[in-house]
Amino acid sequence: MSVSRKHMIANMLGFNLGAVPFMYLGCPIFHGKPKAIHFRTIIDKIETKLSTWKGTVLSIMGRVQLVKSIIHGMLVYSFHIYLWPKRLLRLLDSWIKNFIWSGDVLAKKVCTVSWSVMCRSWAEGGLDIKSTRLMNEALILKLAWDFRTTESQWTAIVKRRYFTHGQPIMRYCQSSIWPGIRAHLGTIMANSVWVVGTGENINFWTNNWLGDPLVDLLNLDIDFHAHLKGTV
Repeated sequence: MSVSRKHMIANMLGFNLGAVPFMYLGCPIFHGKPKAIHFRTIIDKIETKLSTWKGTVLSIMGRVQLVKSIIHGMLVYSFHIYLWPKRLLRLLDSWIKNFIWSGDVLAKKVCTVSWSVMCRSWAEGGLDIKSTRLMNEALILKLAWDFRTTESQWTAIVKRRYFTHGQPIMRYCQSSIWPGIRAHLGTIMANSVWVVGTGENINFWTNNWLGDPLVDLLNLDIDFHAHLKGTV
């Protein structure tokens, strides 16, 4: 978009021109696939909090409650939107583990109970601490589910841009949220079932309401799929 057009739109809407990356409600906004550098501000804030808290004077349950109520709260908003790099999630888990066990984010301690046991629910004998990797994955799965099952404006925009002939495009796209959604669409579809009901919202040819889509059973050309509009 030309500079003059940007200024024209800004004047019409009453906004100032900005640039990415920037922070919005504590969440980074940026171009392209999420990278560690995009979340550096959030990571630095978490490290500062864990380092300044007097963890050594608190009981282990006190440290657990601090992590659940504050640290997880700082992460959950961006976890709803972006699939974080795994390296960054492992770093976060190591900081949280060190803080809970020793009260110091950088001090490791020999433990008699494995971290996986600590992350179990209360009923299973754990402390109900959520792994940041599993938190992120669960929330992105929720985003992917909303994408597949709702007809909101944002889903319409994403489908129009990143789908072709009813299927997600496989080439690289400069998007910050699409990589996370695309990575979990297979899991969503593999663990979903169709409730036929009246059948008004189920495509007779392309939707999997019989166990396999009819277009696959009949081996129909993918370029022809968009013209098949019949419903069940």
